[in-house]
Amino acid sequence: MERELCTENEMKDDLIAVVGSAPNALLDLYSLIESTGRFCDIMAIGLDAVRMITGAPRYVATNHIEDIPEISHILSGKQADTMIISYKQAPGVDIVEPYAPIIERSGSSSMTGTLAAIRLGYKKIVLCGIPLTGNAPEGNPYEAFRLGWEDKKDELTGKVKSLSGWTKELLGNPTWEWLNE
Repeated sequence: MERELCTENEMKDDLIAVVGSAPNALLDLYSLIESTGRFCDIMAIGLDAVRMITGAPRYVATNHIEDIPEISHILSGKQADTMIISYKQAPGVDIVEPYAPIIERSGSSSMTGTLAAIRLGYKKIVLCGIPLTGNAPEGNPYEAFRLGWEDKKDELTGKVKSLSGWTKELLGNPTWEWLNE
């Protein structure tokens, strides 16, 4: 069943874990599940996260259109009904999040996914394994994506929290009170 996009006034009281590919991603996810005592929707960020997550995520967000065929192939093996999110329409994209940052201020695929989660109506968005520290597998530093997150901080505040790293410093930790308000 396809989730309809919501206006801010119609937001659903849902929780979603946005899962990146940092080494701590699964630890963060399990910590979230343990602290809330319930499962939640999962959005994998990019091909590496899809490879890492054993089950089928509800969503996958990527700014790398060239990865969509491989993402779709992996998901077909999981018999997944996963929706793919990207910043532009392309074969295999189910949801377009019209976030079009200039390259120098990109928040990465994780920003595209986080903004889509807000538009999809999630009220509690928890970043797992998206610390924006260290280097991506290709060697580029994740710190380069911080400007995009700083640009969108006002839009994210109160809706998005993080379990690790610099994004946790920027947006705060998901406390028990926040998760249950």
